[in-house]
Amino acid sequence: MNPQARPPHIEHHNGAITMAQGERKNGEYAGAVKMAGAIVEGRSAEVKQLQSILGRL
Repeated sequence: MNPQARPPHIEHHNGAITMAQGERKNGEYAGAVKMAGAIVEGRSAEVKQLQSILGRL
């Protein structure tokens, strides 16, 4: 695998992070805003871990 290539799942997670950040900023329903926070935290950690793995390849 080319370590410089970004696998599609990283891009997918980044899209989820972007959408969740928008919900955190503009959301009106507390439950959705809370869920968005969990998405940002969880997906950001996963992206960081995947990037670390790719860096070792």
